[in-house]
Amino acid sequence: MQSQRLNQSCSCRCGECRFDVNGVPLARFLCHCTICQSQYKQPFVDVTVFWAGAVALAPDHKIAFRKYRPPPALQRGTCPSCGAPVVGFLRLAPFVRLAFVAAQKIPDQSRLPPPAAHIFYHRRVADQSDNLPKFSGYWSSELAAVKLVLGNALQR
Repeated sequence: MQSQRLNQSCSCRCGECRFDVNGVPLARFLCHCTICQSQYKQPFVDVTVFWAGAVALAPDHKIAFRKYRPPPALQRGTCPSCGAPVVGFLRLAPFVRLAFVAAQKIPDQSRLPPPAAHIFYHRRVADQSDNLPKFSGYWSSELAAVKLVLGNALQR
């Protein structure tokens, strides 16, 4: 399925932190890492990746960004009011920056590509009985995510 260009407004649970997505998803995967589990209070998170330029934060946004591990690390943004995750950004190189948005933040999920893989599967809370590839271990999960993102980006 070819990814469709999205043009949607998204927000946290309480609506305090808003952002717009205007771009084509590069990849979508299910992340079982312990940071995602802790932040989202779920066994895994359905994540959609975009070029960072596709995500626009309000100039006066209140999103609090934090890195949970040494660089290069995803800067994860949460709402200071409700504590919910909002959006994350990752700088891969000086001019290469990605945005990570939980699919649940996107109002019209029917326009998203289907998830392509499970990553950090060694941290799973429960086995998943689907036909998606499952990547365990830090480096194999990171490599799988990079291949998904860059492979789709190069096809465009």
